[in-house]
Amino acid sequence: MHEAPSLVIWLCTAKCNMACRHCYVRGRFRGPELSTEEALRMVRELPELGTVHLAITGGEPFIRPDIIDIAREAVEYGLSISFNTNGSLINDELARELRKLGARAFISLDGADREVCDAIRGPGAWQKALKALSVLRSYGVEFSIVMTITSLNYKLGRKHVLLCEAVGAWEAVFLPLIPSGLASSNYELMPSPSQVVSCLKAAEEAAEEIGYHVSVWCAPFAARALSSKRIYVAPCSEGVMDISPEGDLLLCDTLDLRAGNVKAGVARAWEEFLAFKDRLLSSRRPWAMEPCSSCPIASFCEGGCLARAYLMKGDIMAPDPLCPYVASEHR
Repeated sequence: MHEAPSLVIWLCTAKCNMACRHCYVRGRFRGPELSTEEALRMVRELPELGTVHLAITGGEPFIRPDIIDIAREAVEYGLSISFNTNGSLINDELARELRKLGARAFISLDGADREVCDAIRGPGAWQKALKALSVLRSYGVEFSIVMTITSLNYKLGRKHVLLCEAVGAWEAVFLPLIPSGLASSNYELMPSPSQVVSCLKAAEEAAEEIGYHVSVWCAPFAARALSSKRIYVAPCSEGVMDISPEGDLLLCDTLDLRAGNVKAGVARAWEEFLAFKDRLLSSRRPWAMEPCSSCPIASFCEGGCLARAYLMKGDIMAPDPLCPYVASEHR
C-alpha cells in the first residue's frame, strides 16, 4: 500500500533572477504556471490527502508576487512551510513574513569561497546570500544552507560545515549534482563518485569536530560511506509528491516524467500518478541489481538516485552512477 504524500515539493515557478550553471529547472517548463486560485485550491486540498509539509521551491519562489498569500493559506490549513531560495530577494519585510509563517528557509550557497560560489551561481551571488542569512538571523527565521556538490566545489565540504555553523545555520546540507535542466549542458560540473565521497567525508570530520548537524540529500548510498550519528542521510522514499510549475505530478522534480495534474483535484492527480509510477517502476528491484544485491544497505538505498540513472545512463532501472561502490565494480 502506498503512503500518503506527507511531503509535497512544489516548483511554484520556473522563473529566476539568476542563471546558475547547474540549475535543474531552467529550460524544462514552458507552459502556463498555476494561477493564484489554482494554487490556493491545491494547498487547501493537500491536508485532506495527508500532507503535513509544503516545500516551496523554483526557480526563485519569491519572484511569484502571490507566494506569501499562498503560503499563508497553506499554514491556515495546517501545513508547515519551507522555502528553497537563492536569498537575493530576502529583505526585512519578507523576513518578517517568514517569521509570522513559522517558515524555514533553505539558502543555496554552492561554495564556502566567494570565487567558487560566484563561478557557479553568477557574480554577486555569494554576497547576496550572506546578506540574506544575516537578515534571516536577525528576525529569528530558522535556515539551512544547501551546497550542491560539483567538480568545482567538492573540496569545500569541510569549509561548508564550518561556515554554516559560524553564520548560525540550523544544519549544513549537501546534494550531489543531478544533471537536469541547464546542468545537462554543463556536464563538466558533474562530480566523480570519489569526489562526492571525499566531500562528504570532509564534512563528516568537521561535523564531528564541532558537534554540528549535516544532512545529505539525493545520495542514499552515502549511508554506507559515512558513520557519524551527526549525519542524516535522507532516503529517496515514498510519500513525496513533486509538483511542476504547471501543476503536473513528477516522478522526481528533476525529471520530466509526469502523470496527473492538480488542476483536476489533488486526490485524483495522486491516484493517476501512483498508477503511472507502478507501471514505470514495478520491475525496479534494487536488491536484484549488481552490485546492489550484495550491498549491506540495499534495502535503504534502493539503488540510489533513479533520476541520475535515467539522465546519465538512460536507464531508470540502473543503480545510481555516482555511487562509489557501483563505480568500483565497473572499472
